[in-house]
Formats: sequence, C-alpha cells, structure tokens
Amino acid sequence: MEREEIKFVQARYHQLNLNSEQAEKVLRFENMKESHSPTHSFSAQEEWDFEYSVFREILGEEQMVQYQKRVKEMREMHIEHLVEQDNANKIWAEQMQQQIDYLKTTLIPSILSDRSKIILSIIADSSKIIYLKSNYRTFLHDRRKQILVNHFRYNSIYAPILLKSALLGHYASCLLPNYAAFESWMDEATRAVADFLKTKLPPKTSEVTEFYLGKLVESKAFAQRTKEKYYRHIEGWHVWERDPLPEEEENKNWLMSMLLLDRNAYGFEDIG
Repeated sequence: MEREEIKFVQARYHQLNLNSEQAEKVLRFENMKESHSPTHSFSAQEEWDFEYSVFREILGEEQMVQYQKRVKEMREMHIEHLVEQDNANKIWAEQMQQQIDYLKTTLIPSILSDRSKIILSIIADSSKIIYLKSNYRTFLHDRRKQILVNHFRYNSIYAPILLKSALLGHYASCLLPNYAAFESWMDEATRAVADFLKTKLPPKTSEVTEFYLGKLVESKAFAQRTKEKYYRHIEGWHVWERDPLPEEEENKNWLMSMLLLDRNAYGFEDIG
C-alpha cells in the first residue's frame, strides 16, 4: 500500500496512535466497508458493529479504550442528528394526516356511494378482481413490514414522527389503493391477471370512466392545495416530485385503483 495512504489513516485515527501495521489493516477494512454495491448498505449501527469486530482484533487494550470513547461520541452525535431531523418531519406528518382525513370523509365516501363503482365491478371479471385484491392485501402487509424494518434499522427509536408519517402514508394506500406501487411489486401471475383486467376497463368515453376520472381530478386538486399550504411559505425548501405519468397510463392506473377499492381498507386501522 502507498505510504501516503497509511499516513492519512494514522492522521484520521490520531487518538489511537496506530502503528504502520495497524493502519494498513484499518485501511483494508475501510476499503472493504466502502466497496460499492447498488443493492446493499450498512445502517450506522451496523457499520459500527462491523468496525468494532475488526478493531478489537487490531488494537491494543489502551487503544480500545480510546476507540470506544470515539465511537460513543459519534453515536451521540448521530442520535442528535436523528432527533433534529425528525422534528422537520412534523410538516410531512400533518400533510399525511390531512390527506387521510380527506380520503375518509370526502373522496372515498363520494366514490362508494355512487352506483358507478358497482357497474365498473360488473364490467370486469369479478373472480379476477377478488384474486387481485387478495394479492393487494398481501402487498400492503409486505409494504408495512418493510416500512417498520427499514425504519428501526436506520433510525432506531429516535425518529417517531418519521415513523408515524410513513405509516400514515401506508394507511392512505389502504384507503385509496396505490396501483402503480402494487404493479411494481407483482409477480408474473398477478401481473397477467392485472393486464387482463386492464383490457376489460370501460372505454374512456363511457359515463363510468368520466365519473372516475372526475374523482382523479378532484384528488389531484386536493393534493395541489395541500402542497401549496405546507410548502409555499418555507424558504429554501424544495419538494422533490416524480415526473408525471403519461395521461393514458395515469388514467388506467387510477381505474385499476378503483377496482381495488375496499370499503374496510383491507382490514388496516387508522394510526392517527
């Protein structure tokens, strides 16, 4: 290894007074830790655990005392950062709660009370809708587990507002099915059924389609009002947004979401 690299390691861990052999081992560890992967990454705690497992084999007793002090300071700083960052999530939580309220009190009742929902279900194959809804329920359980596992892996107990926001977003997908997310999760058999049902959707000129696309317009108008309410007065904030879907794809996704609509939110309860 280059002598300069060894010196950089010794300077970076100056509290530990690493000799050249130790610094070389630490450098090999860092290269392993930082090796690129498009699919895998450490959480902060996992990285510290990995580091500890290596350093305890490299360092002497007095060096380990200094190392543990260093890690303790880094952990305290990390926790402070998580707590500070979580306070900024209050706006997101409030926005998500307002969306839930809108779905429960306005949009969903206006859809379920109209006979167009019944007509749309009859047009498509009912057994295949039941199959698709069963898979959507599985998707919802899988997505909630993913939210919980990832949250506690990366944030532990220090970001409760972020967790609540994510679970509110999940509950919104229980009330108003997110077909686009579901489609990206599907296996081949489920996708085949979904593709078949798409061919059975009513034509865009039908009264049924006009009714549902009118609800899409209402939903998007509410989302725009909410975004303006929560973000337009916050200087320096930039709200990341996905590129809009082509209109035809967006409309089909919406109609498929309508097919998946469940009066009981797939058995999930409001966490608000």
